[in-house]
Amino acid sequence: MSSSYRYFYSVVDQVYKFLFDLYDDRSEEEKDIWSIEKLGLPYNMSRRETQINFTNIHATYRGFVKKYFYHVLILQRQISIATAFNILKKVYLFFNFIAERHPDWTDTRNLQRTDIEAFLEHIWKVDMGGNNHIKIRTPSSRHVSECIANARRILEYAQIYGWNEAPTEPVHLLIVKEDMPRRERKNYYDHIKHIPDHIWEQVQNNLHLLHSSLARLVLVMEASGFRVSDVCQLDVDCLVYKSNGWWLKGDQRKVNHIDHLVPISEEIVSVVKLQQEYLQTEEIYNPYRFLFPHVIGKASGKAMSQKTVSTALDRLAEKLDLRDTAGNIYNFRNHAFRHRYGVNLINNGMQILHVQKLMAQTSPEMTLTYARILDDTLRKEWEKAHTSIRLNVTGKPVMVDISVQAEENGLELDWIRHHLDSVRMDHGFCIKSPKLHCDFLEQTLEPPCIKNNCRSFHVDTTFLDYYTSQIDQLESDVAVYMAKGRTRSIELVQLKIKRYKEIRDSLLADKPIMGIEKDKREYVGSERHGQ
Repeated sequence: MSSSYRYFYSVVDQVYKFLFDLYDDRSEEEKDIWSIEKLGLPYNMSRRETQINFTNIHATYRGFVKKYFYHVLILQRQISIATAFNILKKVYLFFNFIAERHPDWTDTRNLQRTDIEAFLEHIWKVDMGGNNHIKIRTPSSRHVSECIANARRILEYAQIYGWNEAPTEPVHLLIVKEDMPRRERKNYYDHIKHIPDHIWEQVQNNLHLLHSSLARLVLVMEASGFRVSDVCQLDVDCLVYKSNGWWLKGDQRKVNHIDHLVPISEEIVSVVKLQQEYLQTEEIYNPYRFLFPHVIGKASGKAMSQKTVSTALDRLAEKLDLRDTAGNIYNFRNHAFRHRYGVNLINNGMQILHVQKLMAQTSPEMTLTYARILDDTLRKEWEKAHTSIRLNVTGKPVMVDISVQAEENGLELDWIRHHLDSVRMDHGFCIKSPKLHCDFLEQTLEPPCIKNNCRSFHVDTTFLDYYTSQIDQLESDVAVYMAKGRTRSIELVQLKIKRYKEIRDSLLADKPIMGIEKDKREYVGSERHGQ
C-alpha cells in the first residue's frame, strides 16, 4: 500500500473514532478505552499516554478487570495512573490464558491450583511482550513475578469484597509465595549513565541550535536534578527567594514529595525568568500554567513531552557528531541529567545524607552509587587533603592545618567532613548521621551491624581482605569444633560463615553491600524527622 493510501486510511480512522466517541453516550467506565482526562484523574502530562485501554483483555474477563480498576483507581484512589498502566502491561496474559484454557468459563469461580501451575509453565516459555514479537526477549524473573503478582491482586480484591467473579478457593491457596521467583539483585551501578563533562560542554556551547524553550528546559534539568517529568511540569511560578538565595520549587511525583526545593544559581534564575517573559510576551496558550508548555499542535497547552526533549537532544548529538566512549553517536537519556546532578554534588563535597535529601531519594543506595562513580578520582584528592603532615623545602615533616591543605588543593571541607563522619570499622562503614541514635551501640553481639541487619551498614571492596581472612579463620574453628564434638558451636559459626561468604562473593562481583533491602533501610518513625 502506498504512503498516500496509508495516510488516507489513517485520517478516515481518526474521523471515525472522533465521531464514535462524540455520539457514545455511555459513562467512561463502561467503555473499553477510558479517557484519563474525562475521568478527571491526575496523570503525568509529560507523557502522551492519555487512555487506559482494556481491549487486549479477553472479552470474557474484560468487565471483571474494568470493575477492579473502577474501584481502586476511581472510587478509592488506591493506585496511580502509572501503576494502572504497569498492571495492564502484564495482567492480560493471565486472563487471556485462562480464557483459552477454559473457553466455557464466564468467571474465575472454579479456578484451581493446577491452573496457576499451568500459567506459570506458560509464562516461563513465552517471550516477554505477549503477541508483539518485535520485542522478543527471554522471560525474566521480574516479568514472571509481575505477571503473578498483578493477577493475584485482582483476584484477592474480588475475594475480599465478595464479588461473584472471584475464585471460590482462597487465593492464598491458589497462589503461594514460592510461585514468585527470586528477583535478580539490582546493581544500581550498572544503571548510572551520567552525562560526562565533555558531552555537556558541547551541549552548552550549542544550545542555540535548539528551540529557546527546549534549551532553557535542558539547563534547568541539569542544574536542578529534577526528573524530566517534573521539569516538564514545573509551575510557571517556580522560583522562591529566601534570605540565603534562590530556590527552585517543584513536585517530585515519583516519591509524592510536593513543593520540593533545591538551591539554584543566579544564572539559572535568569534562565527561568527568560522563559516566564517569553510565555507572557508571546501570549502562549497555557491553561495549566506550566513553565514549559507545548505550544503547537493538538497537545498545545499541555506540558512539554519527555519524548520531545530526548529527540531534540539526539538530533543535536547527530548534528555535532557527539560520540560515546565506544565511538557511537551519543544517546541522550533524560534521566542521565539527574545522574549527572548527583555525581556533581558528591564530587563537590556534599555529604551523602544531604545529597539524598536534596534529590528527594528514599534510600542512600543510589546516592552511594553516585559516590562510587568517581571513587578513584576522589580517593586521590582525599589522600592529598587528609594527610596532616607535609614536607617543607628541606624535606622535614611539619604539621599543617587540614583546612589550609583543603584550600590549597581546591577541595571543599564538607567533602572531607563527610568522610570523617562516615565511621570506618573493621567490617564496613557506618553511614548513619551522627545526629541519629544507633540502635545497636550498647549491644555486644559481634559484629552487631551484620547480626542486626543495620540499615546504615555499608561495605565496599576495600573490606574484601577482612572477610576473606575471617572466613578462613572461622572454617578453621569449625574443624576444631568438629574434632571436639561441639555441635552447637558449629551451627552458630556456620551461620556466620554463610553470611560472610555472601558478603565476600558480592564484593568479588564488585557490588556494594547494603545491610538490608531498600524498603527496610529507609528512615522510619522519629528518624524521618531527624534527617
